[in-house]
Amino acid sequence: MTASTLLLLFLLSECFSGSTNPDQKNINAEPGQNIILPCRVADSRPVIVVEWTRNDLEPQSVYLYRDAQIDQLNQHPRYKNRVELQDRQMKDGDVSLTLRNVMSDDRGTYECRVVQRDAARRINLDPISIINLDVAPREFLSVFVWITVFSSVLVAEVSLKHLRCLCFL
Repeated sequence: MTASTLLLLFLLSECFSGSTNPDQKNINAEPGQNIILPCRVADSRPVIVVEWTRNDLEPQSVYLYRDAQIDQLNQHPRYKNRVELQDRQMKDGDVSLTLRNVMSDDRGTYECRVVQRDAARRINLDPISIINLDVAPREFLSVFVWITVFSSVLVAEVSLKHLRCLCFL
């Protein structure tokens, strides 16, 4: 979490609530896919801060929404123009993140933190959702090779698991 976000959270609160058990999920993706990292707040209070982070990156910020706008200043460059909230209006507490054009470097653990308006002015800094994303290569990456030999065509399909050859004479 960025220092500016921590400062903002501290200034908004008088005390911190106890820890909660975050929702944990494993998601598998292939390069090039668009995926959704799910995160939902438990109640309907207005959301004032949404932060998605990866602790193994510097800066850690994948996505930050605060002050009614997206804050890209401290966002990791890898995620610029590739992430957005699935529901920008955050209806029903949905703060899920859409990640476009997944790459193998996106493999890692994502944490979702949310600050809501609260009459008691208590803020929980613990993640409410932890997503373990695994990005695996496509199981069958096919390449067709056409070879013309003496008026015959040989077609070979190459995959990560096997090699298959179809011959036409």
